Amino acid sequence: MTVRLIRIMLMATVVATVLVWGSDPGRAHAAEASPAGDALSVGDPAAPGQIELFVDPLCPFSGKMVREQGAEIGRRLEAGKLHIGLRFVDFLDKYSASGNYDSRAIYSAYTVADHSRSSEVTWRFIEQIYAADQQPKEQGSTDLSNDQLADLAGRAGAPPSAQDMIRLGLPVPYDGHTVAANNLPLLRQFPEPGVPLVVIDGKAVDGNSDWLDQLPA
Repeated sequence: MTVRLIRIMLMATVVATVLVWGSDPGRAHAAEASPAGDALSVGDPAAPGQIELFVDPLCPFSGKMVREQGAEIGRRLEAGKLHIGLRFVDFLDKYSASGNYDSRAIYSAYTVADHSRSSEVTWRFIEQIYAADQQPKEQGSTDLSNDQLADLAGRAGAPPSAQDMIRLGLPVPYDGHTVAANNLPLLRQFPEPGVPLVVIDGKAVDGNSDWLDQLPA
């Protein structure tokens, strides 16, 4: 076992211990961007625009939404106008080339948020994994490796510690599949539980609609 691997595993243990003993059981807002139970808290928790957003990393429609609306979403996050409770599901995990791409992408997003503590970096990473030249295709012959996900995290501005954890690929302290499984019942409470789905004031709207017009700009 290399010194680098030992160092990364020790770091993972420390992070897990902090999360177990140092976090509130509810949604955490101590940082600008942070894992908050089964959602990523992105943006100012006191922002006038509040949404829950359900997406699947492999879903082409989720990708379409992020590509078309991501820049405006990012602008509102940066301006303190929007807060997102970002909830991932993994409907399409089994249709990825590796059989676990969704789970690995979810883990990567949580790791970026936890290590960067930056909504700007976290949202930039989300945009990266949904970019037309990066998002894998459902039932495609390839998807993104851990090294490629780590490279995208670095491109988004995530610190080296996040990149190392993503490359290692151990689901510690976050398990992408468990996160997705916990979000699925919440998604299924809505009449049309497809993704992308935006929830505003408890009401679901299609993520590829003009939902941004319903919120303060």
